[in-house]
Amino acid sequence: MLKINISKFDIEEIKLKKRKEKDKKIYRRLQFLHLKHRNKTNKEIADITGVCADTVTDWARIYSNEGLAGLCQPINYDNRSAKIDDYINRIKQDIKDNTISTLSELQDWIKKNYSLEIEQSWLFRCCKKNSICLIKKPD
Repeated sequence: MLKINISKFDIEEIKLKKRKEKDKKIYRRLQFLHLKHRNKTNKEIADITGVCADTVTDWARIYSNEGLAGLCQPINYDNRSAKIDDYINRIKQDIKDNTISTLSELQDWIKKNYSLEIEQSWLFRCCKKNSICLIKKPD
């Protein structure tokens, strides 16, 4: 689990932003930071904010890499889908040829082979939308 540090100064800024934020998606991200500061687990945060635990992990990674400004940027999902759409059939074949069995492995594969960085929660939705099935590794 990714450990993030939120200073007292940052938490005050987060509280102010939360009061003013109109976009529900960004509000949830700010709420995530507030809950993380209160030592809630990713599962608890996911339940409270109404997202999956992978999304909470993605938010932690964004905050760790890009700070509050990066976390508060709205995401244009249409842009991302257009980038990966060109590779869907090749990715399906990659999964068969290379026995990719987890979202994490697929995420790393796409980054390495197609130079696309995709959050795991978004990748899960993309796989579902495009009927992409991961292959279980034989025991």
